[in-house]
Amino acid sequence: MSRKYDLVCFDLDGTLIQGTIFIWQTLHDAFGTDAGRRQRAKDDFHAGRITYQQWFDHDLVLLGEANATRERMVAALDAIHPTPGAAETLATLRTAGMHLAIISGSIDLVLEQFFGLAAFDEVLINRLDFDDDGRLVGGTHTDFDVDRKGAGVLEIARRLGVDVARTAFVGDNYNDVSAARTAGLSIAFNPRSEELTEAVHEVVTGDDLRGILPHLL
Repeated sequence: MSRKYDLVCFDLDGTLIQGTIFIWQTLHDAFGTDAGRRQRAKDDFHAGRITYQQWFDHDLVLLGEANATRERMVAALDAIHPTPGAAETLATLRTAGMHLAIISGSIDLVLEQFFGLAAFDEVLINRLDFDDDGRLVGGTHTDFDVDRKGAGVLEIARRLGVDVARTAFVGDNYNDVSAARTAGLSIAFNPRSEELTEAVHEVVTGDDLRGILPHLL
């Protein structure tokens, strides 16, 4: 089976996994953090009053105040599951010789739980730190979310020596628009954002991620 592209980059929440739109909101809801403080920080980020790192650090403070631990965070993922056909899609693309990557504003804990970091050649995602007792003690924000996802596509293509025209991106929401406008092929999988729908080359709907394969192979 021949491939049309050499690199496929995926969003995580809502694309490779279901049961959440954004994992951060799912975690805040599960831990009952202060919704007002959370919303103000989100609004401040989108208004340009704080940086992405400051927004990330603020989320960690709220979760820390709620006594978030690795064990409790994993338990909060009970309603989340891989998108049907996701494992088969990744395996098919890998067999065809494609590089696989993640560009996501989600967290490494979620990716590890459902796919493992080793399933991908490159992973651009937020990372959490836990102490020996499993308590959340900090983390490292990604430089490639929202309007920086497009830069993430370029960075991964550079690292792997892939022509950007031979890259593809698959996402579902407004924060995927910059990546969609950068990749050689962009696919919206069950899109939740009209802006993304208008930005992509292809829209795929349905319950099974394997619906994207005809556009890639």
